[in-house]
Amino acid sequence: MTDKPLEITRAFKRDDLATFIAHTWGTYNAQRQSKINEWKELRNYIFATDTGTTSNSANPWKNSTTLPKLCQIRDNLHSNYLSALFPNDNWLRWEAYDQESSVKEKRDAILAYMSNKTRQSNFRIEVGKMLLDYIDYGNAFGTVEFVNDYQENEDGTRTVKYVGPISRRISPLDIVFNPVASSFENSFKIVRSFVTAGALQNIVDKLADQDAARKALQRRGELLKHANHLGTTDLGKAEGLAVDGFGSYFEYLQSNYVELLTFYGDIHDATTGELRRDRKVIVIDRMWVISDESIPSWLGRAPIYHVGWRNRPDNLWAMGPLDNLVGMQYRT
Repeated sequence: MTDKPLEITRAFKRDDLATFIAHTWGTYNAQRQSKINEWKELRNYIFATDTGTTSNSANPWKNSTTLPKLCQIRDNLHSNYLSALFPNDNWLRWEAYDQESSVKEKRDAILAYMSNKTRQSNFRIEVGKMLLDYIDYGNAFGTVEFVNDYQENEDGTRTVKYVGPISRRISPLDIVFNPVASSFENSFKIVRSFVTAGALQNIVDKLADQDAARKALQRRGELLKHANHLGTTDLGKAEGLAVDGFGSYFEYLQSNYVELLTFYGDIHDATTGELRRDRKVIVIDRMWVISDESIPSWLGRAPIYHVGWRNRPDNLWAMGPLDNLVGMQYRT
């Protein structure tokens, strides 16, 4: 159970739930804008080739030379962290909690399976991306999912490409949660992602309640069809509903991408007093719910994990190793 579940004030209607989840995403994302601006400034200094792309561009210097101090520190940290986590090809170890689990046959089988899956799924590369988040943002997020990937052959048979668990990085810019919860595990989470229309169809095909999802897609198609008959100026008022990174809502509808907001956690209806625990809700276009089900996990909670570099008191958003060092790049 989360410390503070998502609070809604109307009955559990699918469209109302989509509205509250979208509103919660927008609210929590807006509240951290000042921190996002700091992350952007840090990123500009890391990748700067001259001061023209940094905040130092406003200073009256005759030259635009920049010394990549932060970039060098970042590269060194990443190299050291990666070497410590993966010192050699046999980095994985099995630590048994009881005597039965330490039987040689079991240990060898587990190590062989996990070594194969981590190698085939490029686990080391994915962890490397998370380490960059750990350095740049001070916060790294990851999840795991089970993949069934086959190739269809001309003779109708299927060739297995990969079947098993795979680790996924979640960008710190694409997740919000309650930063004052007792722990990340006990907070609700909303993860944003963008998928193509074809990828969305694959997601729908795997859902338990496909009828509700197909109705939502049908409504989206009707809106898109209607939008095709309008000009950009006709949808001027809709620009206030702009989806991050896609300009106006009209432009978003014309693109081949669909925004997903996936909510994990508890939901409480203040009107009826109903509390729904451990829910996973998928919202498309910040308008329609295509899935509302229990979190599919043996642990009963979201399979999303977080690690911070320097923890803050009363705030789950941690501090990064480069945050104190940005001032080294200032030229005064």
